[in-house]
Amino acid sequence: MIIRCLKSYLILSSIVMTAAVVFAASLASASGPLLVVNGKPVLWPHREIRGGPLNSQTVDASGRVLYRVDSGPLGPLNNSQATAIVDRIFKLYTDIPTANIEFMNAGRIMDPATGNPVDVTGANAGKFIGKNPTFQNPIIFDSDGSITGGGGVLGFFGFLQFDDPLTPSELQEGFVVLNGASLTRGSLSVTSFLGVFTHEFGHFAGPLDHAQINGNIAESGTDSTVPQGFSNAQAFDLYAPFTETLYPFIFDAPSGSLLGSQFKDSGFFVASLDLDTQNGLSNLYPTPDYLASRGSIEGRVLLKVGTSEIPVSGINAIARRIDQGAYPPPIGTPAFPGAPTIDSDGVPQIPPAQASTDSLSTVASAVTGLDFGLGTFRIQGLPPGQYMVEIQQINPNAIKGSGIGPLSTQFPLPAREEFFNGPGSSSNLASVFLPVTVSAGQVTTGIDFVINGISSATPAVVNEKEPNEKTAKAQRLDIPVELSGSASSTDDALLRINLPDGTTDFIEDLYRFSVDQSRIVFIILEPTSGSGDLDMYLFTSGVNKKKTSLSDPNLLSFSAGPTANEMIAVQLDPGAYIVGVSAFSGSLNYKLRIVTTQ
Repeated sequence: MIIRCLKSYLILSSIVMTAAVVFAASLASASGPLLVVNGKPVLWPHREIRGGPLNSQTVDASGRVLYRVDSGPLGPLNNSQATAIVDRIFKLYTDIPTANIEFMNAGRIMDPATGNPVDVTGANAGKFIGKNPTFQNPIIFDSDGSITGGGGVLGFFGFLQFDDPLTPSELQEGFVVLNGASLTRGSLSVTSFLGVFTHEFGHFAGPLDHAQINGNIAESGTDSTVPQGFSNAQAFDLYAPFTETLYPFIFDAPSGSLLGSQFKDSGFFVASLDLDTQNGLSNLYPTPDYLASRGSIEGRVLLKVGTSEIPVSGINAIARRIDQGAYPPPIGTPAFPGAPTIDSDGVPQIPPAQASTDSLSTVASAVTGLDFGLGTFRIQGLPPGQYMVEIQQINPNAIKGSGIGPLSTQFPLPAREEFFNGPGSSSNLASVFLPVTVSAGQVTTGIDFVINGISSATPAVVNEKEPNEKTAKAQRLDIPVELSGSASSTDDALLRINLPDGTTDFIEDLYRFSVDQSRIVFIILEPTSGSGDLDMYLFTSGVNKKKTSLSDPNLLSFSAGPTANEMIAVQLDPGAYIVGVSAFSGSLNYKLRIVTTQ
């Protein structure tokens, strides 16, 4: 059973922000900032935030983030039991020694009309997560699922207000909804439920994005990178106890798992905070000695097209310490040398430190793009030592509410993982890598990767030919190709794409190309002069000639960030396809490159 977390940054748009701002407020990096605007993370302020009909606080004068808790039950849990879960989780984040942020229970959610404590239900939830903020940071117990709705959603979170709705830099109010119906149905244990919301509260606390390190191996799911020789059961038993709290999926123990008889799913293990999650919060709210006592690794991921090296965003980078013990650990290495220690809530304590599993516990990640520049990653908070650095493809199911990083669809790599073996060099084998030294207070730079497996054929150089605003007149391209073109928001256009906020984006330039065999295709759009914002869309040849939408099955992928740099990477079957270039705003000259794997 895989239960997906609902990461509701779109709720944010329906409450206080326009859809155009949602495109600009981008998801940034693994266990890093969830929201980035103009290259800077949106954070809780260290000053008092007060307002609403009750003149209540969401942040006090000392910078503590205050939350208020529902007065009702949570499925089979009474209010005291449910509140204890919430307080336990917030204490975990408050107690991170390297993070300078605190969370405090300020009492019960109050009715904005009366000031009295209230049980929030489906009938009155709109008062607290609607258009009129109450300045309470409400933690809502959806006891019967009437707020959350049906399906496998265990809860969701969102942000109700910011300091500036158009270009926010500070959070002012958020909320979390917990679905008690899942506990009533018995689809999840109370301990696993606690783990799920330890994860969910990380989105509220940072706000932090999802992450992928050990969880994708323990799950043995789609495109996972299970080390050679490990069975699914062996992978779960070794890696699941080290699953990162912000991994976006809960997964069951497979048949034959030794730990599975006691811990039936990964929810038990994400009820504790791993190093990557602790670092994520510490990077946003560092204590004075955090960066001084830890080191960082910085590098770029590049796609080589002809003589050009193009930075690639949306690639997961991982650093594992390997001077205590090799990676991967030998098959049969136990995560717990003895019986796991279980606390009163049924949560197993994190595995004890041992050299053989240090590469699983002393590990952190980052996704390239946005917070440190296009194609750039910086993995921070690393204890000194020698590290194995790799890049890897993000789980393709980690999109939408379960997304990791800045892309709407995950970037496929010719090899699922590559290991740093010198500047611009990498190996597809974990046994072939160059260790990277991390020193306290230092950033080790130059850890660059050039993606392997890209066709070395020289792209044909061509110019745009007008008219090309209709699908029937789409300019034909033979790939690999490098095209020089121009687009303006005032150009003629026939095909339009309807956006979720009700606005329309006209697509001024259309290009047609064919793929002769199944392969990964990379489409890169770069501005060369002018100013404005370009967006890019990839369609099947069956797209409607006049109108489409983001839900159109003929839309295979799109890249619509707040800048004119866009990139699409997708596995395509043989056939004909259409690329659309839109000048969302302004007027620009551009280069469009289309290349494939070997």
